[in-house]
Amino acid sequence: MSLDMKIEVDNLSKVYGKFKAVNEISFHLEGSGATAYLGQNGAGKTTTFKMMTGLIRPTTGTVHIGGYDIVKDRKKILSGIGALIETPEPYPSLTVKESIMLVGELKGMKKKDVEEHIETFGKKVEIPDPYRKVGTLSRGQKARVVFAAAFLNDPSIIFLDEPTNGMDPAERKIIRDVILDWKKDHMIMLSSHLLQEVTDTCESLIFINRGKLIVQDKTREIERKFNSKSVRVQFLGKVSLSDMLNANLPSVQKIEEEATNSFIVYFDGQLENKAAILNQCMRLGDVISYSDYESSLEEAFVNLIKENQ
Repeated sequence: MSLDMKIEVDNLSKVYGKFKAVNEISFHLEGSGATAYLGQNGAGKTTTFKMMTGLIRPTTGTVHIGGYDIVKDRKKILSGIGALIETPEPYPSLTVKESIMLVGELKGMKKKDVEEHIETFGKKVEIPDPYRKVGTLSRGQKARVVFAAAFLNDPSIIFLDEPTNGMDPAERKIIRDVILDWKKDHMIMLSSHLLQEVTDTCESLIFINRGKLIVQDKTREIERKFNSKSVRVQFLGKVSLSDMLNANLPSVQKIEEEATNSFIVYFDGQLENKAAILNQCMRLGDVISYSDYESSLEEAFVNLIKENQ
């Protein structure tokens, strides 16, 4: 079943005893693309995803996916979404193929359609030999198997909770490329602690803290509000730390020598000073690289937590 790419969350809460894991969160999303759902550990991200996918019932509030209510129309919604929540562990005694076939069977898919998915999508994420036992796989290989299973039946909306958890850099790149391709005509909600992954894949974000929604905006707009306060500069020729310290770089608070001819410059984060530092560095020698050392999104993440303690 194909669902309209629309998510409507209104006054959503989940309470355990006296603890509010999610506290009256509201947001609306519509259309293709990828939205990051960010927050510290324990902020309520996974709990929200579980309510949105029908794994647990909300205490109060409503969730509508594709126009359907998750409590009243759970089966209709589940037939049109994909979900990877808390990195489920496949049965170790099953083969890779059997694990994915089992998920396809639960979704009511035809055997030949699941086999085609294993063949085509499996190649995209480079799943291991389909006849290999899951119990023999590495953590990253298992993660790719369950990732492939989450995309069964071409869901129009997919929820990915820490999808690259346990993967090495090469595996994370494979998943990132799939997300970038998939989001062109599907809706993706993604939670991750790898903020560079978010910057690379998500054009919008929702930030929550202690169960409450703090901000919802375009990723670039959030980055613009919280400029990085450190840059990495690399030179082609020999430049010493002494040269950098004597260059009178504007608003600089500290300079660290990272490697030969490579330095980390800490400053006040103002864009005009960032440009002025580059101009001064170019007078010292040929600059071959000049980039943010800490991502602007990382700065935003830290500052938003501080502001909402």
